Amino acid sequence: MSEIKGDTLEKDLAEENGITDPFLAEQIGSFGERLEQLIERKNVSRRMLATMAGTTEASIRNYIKGRMPQIDVAYKIAKVLGVSVDELISGESAEPSLSSEYVFIPVYNVKVSAGHGLFNTKPEDIVRRLAFRKNWLNYRGFNDSDLVMVMTQGDSMEPTLHSGNSLLIDTSDKNLTDGCIFVLRFGDELYAKRLQKRFDGDIRLISDNKEYEDQIVKADEINTLQIIGKVVWIGKDLY
Repeated sequence: MSEIKGDTLEKDLAEENGITDPFLAEQIGSFGERLEQLIERKNVSRRMLATMAGTTEASIRNYIKGRMPQIDVAYKIAKVLGVSVDELISGESAEPSLSSEYVFIPVYNVKVSAGHGLFNTKPEDIVRRLAFRKNWLNYRGFNDSDLVMVMTQGDSMEPTLHSGNSLLIDTSDKNLTDGCIFVLRFGDELYAKRLQKRFDGDIRLISDNKEYEDQIVKADEINTLQIIGKVVWIGKDLY
């Protein structure tokens, strides 16, 4: 599996198509012309394109003038215009195309606490997307529509999770499996914890950092515990 951020994808795509510097004005000017032609061909207004692609009309105007969008925005624009990202950016349809090789998983504006819970009031906001290879997702048996990403904050799951790590969550897997890490909501707080179901019906929330005591959710409080999904992949910086 390869995690590739937006700027890396743009540079790789540019290199594949012989562009030495994708941010030079003379090289990306054709991108603006191509975008304008595709808009006319699709018979869609700039305002409508902006709305459907989740951006602003001012941004669309800037792209037409030659400014290169981030890869997640380019992906949305290409989808609205009915072309591949390759064709939109370079004018060529690469084999395989980015849209057929990669899936872009949304990263939500949510910080899941690995210490004390931090409740975010706008969990629906997507701040960016990360690219994952489709063949890896298929190999793991994941459905990309069930996958979301959030960030961690806190130290109670160290050394497994560090503050600032990216967590890939399978929201379709809510079955409590002893020892697995789940993202969950307990009251007004969000956690990433290992779960263990006890014989008396209680659920233990386990921290990997032994400086933190485990939490017990009593059987009669289970209805206040919402399992968001299982953590299936962790992205972290080494330093």
